[in-house]
Amino acid sequence: MSREASFPAGPARFGGARGSGGTICEVIVDLHVPDVDRVFHYAVPQELEGKIQLGHRVLVPFGHRPRVEGYVIGFAEATEHERLKCVLELVDDEPILTPAQIDVARWMRDHYLCPLVQALQCFLPPGSRLRAPRVARALKKKAVRLKDPQSAPAQREALAARAPKQAEIVAALIQAGGSVSVSQLLQQTGASRDAVRSLVEKGIVVEGEVTVRRDPLRARGLVAHRPVRALTSDQERALSHILGAMREGRPQKLLLQGVTGSGKTEVYLRAIARAAEAGKGAILLVPEIALTSQAIAYVRTYFGERVAVLHSRLSLGERYDEWQRIYEGEVSVVVGARSAVFAPVRRLGLIIVDEEHESSYKQEESPRYHARDVAWARAQREGAVLVLGSATPAVEVRWAANAGRMPLLSLPRRVHDRPLPAVETVDMREELLSGNRSMFSRSLADRLEAALARGEQAVLFMNRRGLASFILCRECGHVPRCAHCEVSLTLHAPGVLRCHYCDGAYELPASCPQCRGPYLRPFGGGTQRIEQEVTRLFPKARPIRMDVDTTGRKGAHDRIVEAFAQGRFNVLIGTQMVAKGLHFPNVTLVGVVSADTALNLPDFRAAERTFQLLSQVAGRAGRGERAGEVVIQTYAPDHYAVVAAAAHDYEGFLREELAYRKRAGYPPFSTLVRCVWSGEAEEEVIRAAHDACARVIEGFSRLGIEALGPSPAPLSRLQGRFRWHLLLKGEEESVIDAARRLRDEHEALGRMSVRLSVDVDPVDML
Repeated sequence: MSREASFPAGPARFGGARGSGGTICEVIVDLHVPDVDRVFHYAVPQELEGKIQLGHRVLVPFGHRPRVEGYVIGFAEATEHERLKCVLELVDDEPILTPAQIDVARWMRDHYLCPLVQALQCFLPPGSRLRAPRVARALKKKAVRLKDPQSAPAQREALAARAPKQAEIVAALIQAGGSVSVSQLLQQTGASRDAVRSLVEKGIVVEGEVTVRRDPLRARGLVAHRPVRALTSDQERALSHILGAMREGRPQKLLLQGVTGSGKTEVYLRAIARAAEAGKGAILLVPEIALTSQAIAYVRTYFGERVAVLHSRLSLGERYDEWQRIYEGEVSVVVGARSAVFAPVRRLGLIIVDEEHESSYKQEESPRYHARDVAWARAQREGAVLVLGSATPAVEVRWAANAGRMPLLSLPRRVHDRPLPAVETVDMREELLSGNRSMFSRSLADRLEAALARGEQAVLFMNRRGLASFILCRECGHVPRCAHCEVSLTLHAPGVLRCHYCDGAYELPASCPQCRGPYLRPFGGGTQRIEQEVTRLFPKARPIRMDVDTTGRKGAHDRIVEAFAQGRFNVLIGTQMVAKGLHFPNVTLVGVVSADTALNLPDFRAAERTFQLLSQVAGRAGRGERAGEVVIQTYAPDHYAVVAAAAHDYEGFLREELAYRKRAGYPPFSTLVRCVWSGEAEEEVIRAAHDACARVIEGFSRLGIEALGPSPAPLSRLQGRFRWHLLLKGEEESVIDAARRLRDEHEALGRMSVRLSVDVDPVDML
């Protein structure tokens, strides 16, 4: 086929219904039109009879468009009264979607209220769609192969005396199995292109092309220093339960709750190994790109090259090649971030969601799926076991385990019975009253200086980047804000104000834009400011920073993690990407510069996120032979989330949080759906929100649904668009159906300039 994103020919991989005489295809068409989400019927032409299958990508005519991509999701018998257009051709030789994947996509459509075509496209090869902004291509290189491998040894002997370089080329081809890229051949032998051309002219070798796989891990030197140890009794029990579930061969969901440093990763690896021994595939999801390098290194100690990696920081070509390796069955283990849940793993037997509580598993654009829930949808349809792992499980997940909806497996102790780090909470109000104006309390400063003097390492956590949180005029109170997002701007070096929502940059004014006064001053601090202060105050410090600003380039996460692990730096300063999963045995001190960043956000999960972040970042300390210590600086030392985190008391936090959630009617005691109207004209947005709600909201109370709003969203303007929102609370089926009716009313009103987005189970309430 001429299509560049086509796949190799071969026997059909999946079964399913086929077109036969008189059949028609049920096709979902990629129209890029939000309100057109239905099946269209096409006739199967004679030349495709017996070839077209469920899950095939096809090209079809649609309206005035001669060729549109579509996906076959079913077949039906044609009637003599139907006059249908015909399918034009197959995009791929084999079906690209399995029946189970199509079923998961249907579930996503119904649960997340997204178009079915968007859900289906989650399973497609990266960059393979006809209308994609960039199309991935297989990487081809010029190559030569032996024309007659059996005669090659004799030909090499004949060439040895008069053309030694040509003989060396033939020898290299024999050793490589007959075919090598020209560039590799010349590098290996030191021969010239003239030598290759001479062999072609003599009819000894033939020129052609080979497909070269782009390996995203080849040049990174990932090494996992994880000696194989006997499992603890807690690990043995957890692993035994997981393996028992896998042997049963039916879908099951398990929660593995283990304190930081308890060896959850070792349990994951042993379970993946047993799945591989049984001929089953496995997916390991991690929440942060920063964690993939260590996770991949650990997995590769068990499985070598039989591991594929999928995340957004790979190039499009790398993701395309990794997807094909998985699709063609070359690898059985996939490690990746959120989107890896859609990897086309054959005979899927195990899915592991590490740090399952992390908000990064939620997709913020349509389809607004949560990888944890999609993983369970896949497990149910493919007979796999799903393991949810965390030291601080999401409240909804742990509540479900307590209610008997899934087994709870516990790892309550660290490996080798190492103690959890001692935690000191510092009241920064008292520090201020005592005259300390530094970002660091006296306790944190003393402990950091002592740790560095002992040759140990430290992690300093601040969930905010930049030099200062905002700029304030002390004369008139003016705070510079983004012209497009209505949020305060953050000070970055050198003299740049930046919006953390649209990434807009502004020059730091010399005087107040409002009153022209000279008293513009920075307030608060971020990771960049901490880095400056550490360098200034601690002569022995060699700090390195890991946040969005320092990890923008490809491979930056890996380079920072590797440099810190090797001891080239002794203070790691970062946002939440340093708070979880990373394992540095020489880190003995963790300092939380401000525990209050997330605590006061307008979000019912604010306390939960604070507790989880504090617990996770504290867990980076004392993972080696030396004991760890943690200093938490806060202006709210009596808040139950801070108190519980300092005491490593998940159960105490859970009791307080569940009591609050029950009083307020928040999940797990209800399902939430958030509807957001946005547009460039504020009055149109307000009118669209009120008009849609007026048509349906009166009937919600009879269904037991509580409607909050419509009202301005906390971020009332974002990237130049005004935003109003409505929050629906109630029983899952009813509240999703209510949101569907609200969406339908908005579309019926025809307000094309106002966009309505529906977010089921939202994690971002801004």
